[in-house]
Amino acid sequence: MQEYLGSCLCSGVHYKITNQLGPIVYCHCLRCQKASGSASVNSVEIQRSDFTITQGHDLVQCFENPGQVNRFFCKHCGSQLFSQREATPDSMRVRLGTLDTKIDKKVAFHIFVDSKPLWDDILDDAPQYPARPGD
Repeated sequence: MQEYLGSCLCSGVHYKITNQLGPIVYCHCLRCQKASGSASVNSVEIQRSDFTITQGHDLVQCFENPGQVNRFFCKHCGSQLFSQREATPDSMRVRLGTLDTKIDKKVAFHIFVDSKPLWDDILDDAPQYPARPGD
């Protein structure tokens, strides 16, 4: 079984994932842009049961957005850690930039590319979708 470790910028929060990572997805929606202060958010989907906060549980805060995506971050340094959708209670999305374990996967696809900023160029050959596939 694969194990991945991660942490926030201030190292107050540490976590581990004890199973395989899903595909890497870049989300270019306006909510992800506002939450990250960047052109997109890159994340991997995992099962909630495979995720454990090993240090700093008290530092994890949630920005709740009922019916949408709840975003969890370190309240000390502000690092986005993961998100959860009420519509998919058994899974969650972990922000790749918080992984400490090196991975060799590449982006699988981009979503909400119709919302991406004009100054952001997608320079890989991964599939691009105007919204989330299946929505």
